[in-house]
Amino acid sequence: MNRDMASRARRDIQAAADTGRFNLRDCELALVVGAALCLGQLLHDNPERDDAEAADQVTEDLLRMFGLPGDEAREICRQPLPDLETAADRQGATA
Repeated sequence: MNRDMASRARRDIQAAADTGRFNLRDCELALVVGAALCLGQLLHDNPERDDAEAADQVTEDLLRMFGLPGDEAREICRQPLPDLETAADRQGATA
């Protein structure tokens, strides 16, 4: 079902771009940006919602729409996020 939704969304975004309604370089990125904007609005409108759970669910759905098997997408989304300071330190060490 998610792949069908992604295909329809891509088709509609591309059709809008072809008629000049959208000016975009990458239909796949437009799909991701649209999902992020919708998630932001959903969380803004429903502050009681678990934002981490919602973000994981949207990320899992996007990974599945782009072709990752469901169990692999779920496993990726269940992993803890990296510590940003540690990641930034490693980035600085390799730059």
